[in-house]
This record gives sequence, C-alpha cells and structure tokens, in this order.
Amino acid sequence: MAQAFATGRLRATRFLQSALPPLHPNNPGHALKSYMSGIPDLLVQKTVNSSFHGTPDLDSWLRENAISTIVICGITTNHCCETTARIGGNLGYTVYFAVDATHTFDRTDLEGGMISAAELSRVTAINLHDEFATVVLSHELLNH
Repeated sequence: MAQAFATGRLRATRFLQSALPPLHPNNPGHALKSYMSGIPDLLVQKTVNSSFHGTPDLDSWLRENAISTIVICGITTNHCCETTARIGGNLGYTVYFAVDATHTFDRTDLEGGMISAAELSRVTAINLHDEFATVVLSHELLNH
C-alpha cells in the first residue's frame, strides 16, 4: 500500500482519536506512517470505529467527488477497518478490503483464552467477503 500512497493512487485518509493508547493523539501510534507523505485529499477526524462517522462527512465527500469504490486498509482489522467496510457496503460503495494492509492485535476471549491476531484477521475476512466487501491482497489491487 505504500506504493499506492507514493504514486498518488490513494486519495483519502483518516485518523482515529482515542483516549486509549496506542491511538491517543499524544502517542506515536497516532501519527501517520512516514510513507503517507503529502497532503491528503481528505482527513477525517473520528472518535468511533467507522470512518463514515467522522468530520468531515466521508460519504458526502465521496459522492461529491463521484467516487464509488473504496479500499480499506489500516488498523485495527476487526474494529475500525471492518466497521468502515460494513458501512461502506451498506451505503452502496464497491468496497475492497486489503486484508494484508490491515493490522490487529491478539485478544483475550471471554473464557480467558487467547485469539491470535492472524485468526482475528482471517475471521474478519470471512465475515466481510462477498457480503460487505471483496477481500483482496494489496498486490492484487496494485497490479489491477
């Protein structure tokens, strides 16, 4: 996905503002990665999981710019990315979910066991594919 940012093929970006680390605005985890240089066409500030629930309004901006296809990447796979993909699909966008360009963390389940980040990513992909989004690998998008 870094190549897509470098060539200008990705246009919009967003931030999550959170009171919890690592995404609190005062923590390094909040900053954009260095390969995302330049000025984005849109910077959505949000305090909830979906990029469609932020300021400015992503849906309005996409429609005003005649953009009907979106690509989801970022963190966390099973929270912000999955929620944005679901809402984008519900709103009628063609959604590509670049699963290898998302990241999540191991989670403790309700019985105290551990669910790996890889398993959470796999389940998210299964939940989304062919219903809310088309799940792809980033190289498939870049070679398209």
